Amino acid sequence: MNFKIKVSFCCIALMSVLLIGCKEEKKENYTFKGEIEGAADGTKVLLKAVDEDLQTAVLSPGNIADSTQIKDGKFEFSGKLPEAKLYLLVIASKTNAEETGMPVYQPSVPVFLENSDIELEAKLDSIPSADVFLSGGKFSYKNITVTGSVSQDIYFNYREGIQRFEEKASALFNSEYLPYLNAVNGSAKESVSKGVAIVTKIEDNQEKRHAYVFQFIKKNIDNMVGLTLAKQEMDKFSLQELEKLSFDIPAAQKNTAAGKKIIAQITNAKSVASGAAFIDLPFEDSEGKAVKLSDHVGKGNFVLLEFWASWCHPCRASIPHLKEVYELYHPQGFEIISVSMDQDKQTWLGAVKEEKMPWLQVSDLQAFNGDLAKKYQLSAIPTCILLDPKGKIVTREMRDFFMDKKLIDLYGNQFGKKF
Repeated sequence: MNFKIKVSFCCIALMSVLLIGCKEEKKENYTFKGEIEGAADGTKVLLKAVDEDLQTAVLSPGNIADSTQIKDGKFEFSGKLPEAKLYLLVIASKTNAEETGMPVYQPSVPVFLENSDIELEAKLDSIPSADVFLSGGKFSYKNITVTGSVSQDIYFNYREGIQRFEEKASALFNSEYLPYLNAVNGSAKESVSKGVAIVTKIEDNQEKRHAYVFQFIKKNIDNMVGLTLAKQEMDKFSLQELEKLSFDIPAAQKNTAAGKKIIAQITNAKSVASGAAFIDLPFEDSEGKAVKLSDHVGKGNFVLLEFWASWCHPCRASIPHLKEVYELYHPQGFEIISVSMDQDKQTWLGAVKEEKMPWLQVSDLQAFNGDLAKKYQLSAIPTCILLDPKGKIVTREMRDFFMDKKLIDLYGNQFGKKF
């Protein structure tokens, strides 16, 4: 009896040793091998770090993490990563047409690398050009195979799920919104109701996309794919969503370098998210008098903060429409404050005089170099932010027919026959 017990314990101990020995050790570095059918020997292959989003990675020339060349149709990278990270694999197979002065977008594939053995196979002519990420067009892994990266598998699922929303957004914008917004010269301007109907479809698609993205991030907040997507989508989240996101990040992730960075970014994003209170700043008006936003915001009316500049052509092209809606909706309580991003006072005042805008004009004359651009996170203009009667941010999507729809929702239709 005792002998049998001893044998059983020995067998269990032996099996435990064998299982431990068979368990695969976590790799401390990565190899990334690829075979690109149709790529000529000597073709340069780049790994561009995606630190913000794919659009920025495409346009930035200085984020190249590594490079190599094709030989016998193959390439190879190796290295070590502190955590999984998204890269843009660029096959520099197209000649730069310097005579046109236009950028040449190379075939590119987003790839999540991690410390493992990763392989990619594709035909060169099946890899989309990088401008697909700038235009919102379709990127597909249909004829591209990437194996060996768990993070890439998760990211692949995300790209597959998001594609239907991106395709619809592209179709609505290019086939309906732009043709309506830019009517052919000589043709009659179509009704406001048609523009509002198009915007309604766009917003409906945006809401569905947002719901999908937020749920995907929530499900994957414990891995680098979820954290990366959260960083890329952060400007679309409300204050409430950002607070939930911050709470849901596991403690282990918060203690990593990437986790600490994203917590800081969430804190920063909260200040200008929908639901956040406006940031009060001092300015001068067009007569040189000191004025603060708090003198006019949070006083019981909806207020549009319109960030513009004398040199900004799209800004000035929007002014006639702003004047039209102001005339219609100011009697209902709608206010506008134009905040100039100019640096030269006389240039700013000259544009104000030319445009004859009947609402408050202010500036700090620091353009994008002062607190204004930093605190309101302005990277481009025109930017139009709607504040509610208590001074909280409602939306940053307040231009053209998006503005018309919002004003109709708030005050009712004041467009009359134009509607």
